[in-house]
Amino acid sequence: MGIIVYYSFCAVCSLVLLFLILFLIKQHNALHILFFIFVCAANFGYLLLALSASLSEALLANQITYLGSFLPILIILANSEFCKIKLPKPFVVLLLSLNAVQLFLVLSIRYSQIYYRSAYLGKYYGVSYLIKDYGPGHTYYLLLLLSETLFSALVVLYAILKKKNVAYVTVSVLSVGFFATVMVFFLERHIQLEVELVPVSYMLISILYLIISYRDQTYDIGTGIASVYEEQKNYVCISLDRKLRLMDYNKNASLVYPEVDAVHIDSAQYNKASNFYSDIILWVSHIKDGGDSELEKIIPVGDRFYKTSIRIRPRKLGYVVEMIDDTDFQNNLQLMVQNMKDLKVAEQTAMEASRAKSQFLANMSHEIRTPINAIMGMNEMILRTSDDTRITEYAGYIEEATGSLMSLINDILDFSKIEAGKMEIVETQYRLSAMIRSVVQMMSPRAQAKDLTFRTTVSPSLPDKLFGDENRIKQILINILSNAVKYTRKGYIHFAVDGEIAEENTVTLRFSVTDTGIGIRDEDIGKLFDTFERLDSRNNRNIEGTGLGLAITKRIVDKMEGTLTVDTEYGKGSTFTVTLEQRITGVGNVGDWQQTDPREHRSRERVTIQAPDMRILVVDDNRMNLKVIEKLLSDSQLTLDMAVSGQEAISKAIATDYHLVLMDHYMPDLDGLSAMQQIRKLNPAYESIPFVALTANAISGSEEFYKNHGFSDYLSKPVIYNDLIEVISKYIP
Repeated sequence: MGIIVYYSFCAVCSLVLLFLILFLIKQHNALHILFFIFVCAANFGYLLLALSASLSEALLANQITYLGSFLPILIILANSEFCKIKLPKPFVVLLLSLNAVQLFLVLSIRYSQIYYRSAYLGKYYGVSYLIKDYGPGHTYYLLLLLSETLFSALVVLYAILKKKNVAYVTVSVLSVGFFATVMVFFLERHIQLEVELVPVSYMLISILYLIISYRDQTYDIGTGIASVYEEQKNYVCISLDRKLRLMDYNKNASLVYPEVDAVHIDSAQYNKASNFYSDIILWVSHIKDGGDSELEKIIPVGDRFYKTSIRIRPRKLGYVVEMIDDTDFQNNLQLMVQNMKDLKVAEQTAMEASRAKSQFLANMSHEIRTPINAIMGMNEMILRTSDDTRITEYAGYIEEATGSLMSLINDILDFSKIEAGKMEIVETQYRLSAMIRSVVQMMSPRAQAKDLTFRTTVSPSLPDKLFGDENRIKQILINILSNAVKYTRKGYIHFAVDGEIAEENTVTLRFSVTDTGIGIRDEDIGKLFDTFERLDSRNNRNIEGTGLGLAITKRIVDKMEGTLTVDTEYGKGSTFTVTLEQRITGVGNVGDWQQTDPREHRSRERVTIQAPDMRILVVDDNRMNLKVIEKLLSDSQLTLDMAVSGQEAISKAIATDYHLVLMDHYMPDLDGLSAMQQIRKLNPAYESIPFVALTANAISGSEEFYKNHGFSDYLSKPVIYNDLIEVISKYIP
């Protein structure tokens, strides 16, 4: 009974080993699986033989046990694979042929006397066994078995002596398996035992091969990694165990690090002066010891760059180092970084240029506005005081020319604000009817001067009280209407306003300007809103302008989240349409928009100020500017004192209490801002006295600048009479 238990134990253990290799090894090798199947079948054959009830059953079971006779060739092939030795194909074919003969001999056992001359069934305490008289077929088997065993030993011995890329542990296990098998075979033939020892040897060799297969799976770079880069020529893979011993590497690894070929597999005998040691081993060592948590980085090797990552194997059994040639990307990245640096330098240069431009515009504005202030001021006095029709006609021409000049300057300054991102939308409550009336009153005379018909159509149902930036909308409309007048030689200009009331108290206004002008060619449409662009310049060379009007208009419309479209036909005319959304702030419609509000009427006879007790100090280093203010206020009852420098202003302010100070900013020696601060410091009474900045500085943010620095109000040059009167009126005591 004990013998049956022994064979049963061996058979069950073989079956368990088969299941273990199926479940433990993720990437199966058909050769290994076949080896374990043969072992399992052979051991079950021994069990069936022990349980056989007849000679026929015993012979069949005996044939099954001979599946183990084919294990040597499987061992040879497995050993060559484990030892990384490639066998010649003719030799493999020869082995297969010899084993095919062995298979034929085994299959002939029950039908001929080639393998056994005779066979009888014996019993030993109820356990069946065969009493055999061996024939020549069995001799062939012994010779084949001996030859294959010796060759398998030679494979292992060659790996130990010659191959550096074979793991010591693998070779050691194979050696143990080989000697154990030989020893069992020797005992089987020379010691008469009651049981077969072959099943035990099969179990032993199976356990050893299971250990090798599992270990090979754990460390072999060719299995268990399934890297997406594995088949690429630029892929490098290196396997290390938990003690940082080299376990495996691919061919590309030895191309990148030739010194790796000098390291024996399953050892950690690295040349510490090598790049492989400093780049890879030290890095993995730091990660292993917890001193480095970086699992990915770029490693330069020669003139190449490798994107390198470290993967820790499950249960921390070891490490896989993968490297991908990333040279092209890294070179492009370095180029991009350099380009970014160049762009940063270019940006700084552009910012410096922008600051220089802003300073230039400030200087230009100041220098040009100062003489224009004198021209416009004195021309205003001519228009107001002269009775000579011819002189007033000439003065009218001067007024028109200076107006055009100021329009050009304002366009340049507006564009500067837009480029600097400093243009703001200042929303207030306004009346749509008044705004339309103001625009029409300004543009209608220009059209009539060219014998053009100017028609205006306004939807009377539009809401009148709106909230938005009235001045910017007027600027948009005036720019578009000015262009229509400029580029129309005959025919008409039609200005139409309509819209739709939306939800939440908003109205979408639609302003359209249609002309019978020259139109725009199809190829020029894309350049319509470009800066400093004059379309069809040959035919339009006599038309004045900077080419900024539509560019500024488009940017203002975009800033107000509106739309600007154009429908044109070359030689026949154009229609520009602007849509803007505005908030409704009160009841009432536009109705008869042409009915003038008496408060809006301003005739040529200017309003004057009658405040004989009011004393005003005017400070400006340009005597002509002082003369302009003096003449503009000559009809008003005011007391004016003049100062041509900051120091003179301080002296007069200390000696006299003024109700208002009009102060220029840029003056030699002591500027207006510093003069104001010293006056308030020396005479505390001036803490409550208003100072008005009267300056030619009109660039973006000027008004906010002066008010933030202590000025109560701001007037830009050239001084407009009505604006001057309005500011002074605010501060009459």
